[in-house]
Amino acid sequence: MINLPRKTRQAIGIAGVLLVTLSACSSGEPKPDEVPVESELPGPTGAESDDPSAPEQAGPTPRSQPDPAEVAGHVQARIDAALSRIEEGDRATAIDILTQLVEEPEGGYLAAFNLGVLYDRQGDGENAVRRYVQALQLEKDFSPALVNLVRLYIRAGQISEADAVARRMIDASPENLDHRAAQLEVTIAQGRYEDAVRGARDILRKDERHVEAMFQMARANVRLERYELGRSILTSALKLAPERADLYYLFGVIEWELENTDGAIANFEKAVELQPFFPEARNNLAVLLHEAGDYPGAIAHLQKAVEDFPEFKQAYVNLGNSLKGAAKYGEAEEAFKRAIAIDSAFADAHFNLGILYLESEVPGYEEIERYTKAIESFNAYRTAARDRLSDSDPVNAYINEANGAIEQARAREEMLRRQQMLQQEQSEPEDGDASNEDGGNDA
Repeated sequence: MINLPRKTRQAIGIAGVLLVTLSACSSGEPKPDEVPVESELPGPTGAESDDPSAPEQAGPTPRSQPDPAEVAGHVQARIDAALSRIEEGDRATAIDILTQLVEEPEGGYLAAFNLGVLYDRQGDGENAVRRYVQALQLEKDFSPALVNLVRLYIRAGQISEADAVARRMIDASPENLDHRAAQLEVTIAQGRYEDAVRGARDILRKDERHVEAMFQMARANVRLERYELGRSILTSALKLAPERADLYYLFGVIEWELENTDGAIANFEKAVELQPFFPEARNNLAVLLHEAGDYPGAIAHLQKAVEDFPEFKQAYVNLGNSLKGAAKYGEAEEAFKRAIAIDSAFADAHFNLGILYLESEVPGYEEIERYTKAIESFNAYRTAARDRLSDSDPVNAYINEANGAIEQARAREEMLRRQQMLQQEQSEPEDGDASNEDGGNDA
């Protein structure tokens, strides 16, 4: 048996793209995206409270920057109605309602933003970009639209576009610290982690309670493997914003890196509790549950993750592995194939599909056919991963094993064929015996 399936551990992506509702006078709406916190549920290290869900409430964050325009009450009511439609699964009606509201002078930007979120969730990047841009055109200080737009470009590998739009919006509103924090997403994506730390520090000099700057500083320190420092920064951020699921998520990532599995699980669970639409948190939580042998728990979270984010190819690979662990081989095959349909060059999906064919009795295949499929998948993996294959990569050994299994299967088939022929020969009467029997009857 081979026990080396590759499980993708994915912590970046569309996590923060959540539907935001804004009260008419609110300026502190949750930010969309990637990240989280430590545990005890044992609680973050250094936190005054043992329960991160109930830390001391901080006072209102002072803001020296411009706030988005207020949303008219009747507009907010219709946006709330659209979001309720989404909860009921009626996205078409929600889109119709929001589209009608975009032209409203007092709050149209929020309708455009939520349309962007809907399209983003559906994997329709073109329309998501159009609506996020529209939201910023209608309200240049609405930073959640910039954050989601920047993250969408980063996910698509279009770093220069993300940088350009962040710079344009900062030029349009130089006093908006949230815009500056959004640009740190780009700085981190460019691998300029020390620059991101410095940029976050500059924001905090102007507003020492700027949670997004703390978050980005923690992210940069995690990339620099300064886990304890990142954890300390997040502990401070959680005192100011205990409702932010992304802080708990990043805390969970840190605990995972520090090999504190219980802490990581507790924080990912808290992130999902605070923000049920959090595909990355569900994905990472599922990987840890899988490793603990809780396949049903892992499957439940992964199915929700891909339902919320249908283009989440890494989650499909992890779903395939958990279904395989639960001996649901046909469903596992479908999950791996779904990941490949999303990205035909996704090496991990090809590899894991090959492992499935090699190890498991997938329904619908004869033995030799299944091993042949394994070889095809491993060859597809080699093609997709050719730029990063190392001498220690086991793929060639697995191909050799599959070829050996085919030879053994053919040998068994040949042996069975010979046994059947021998049995057939032994059951047939010889020609002489048949003649004697005929002659006796004539006499």
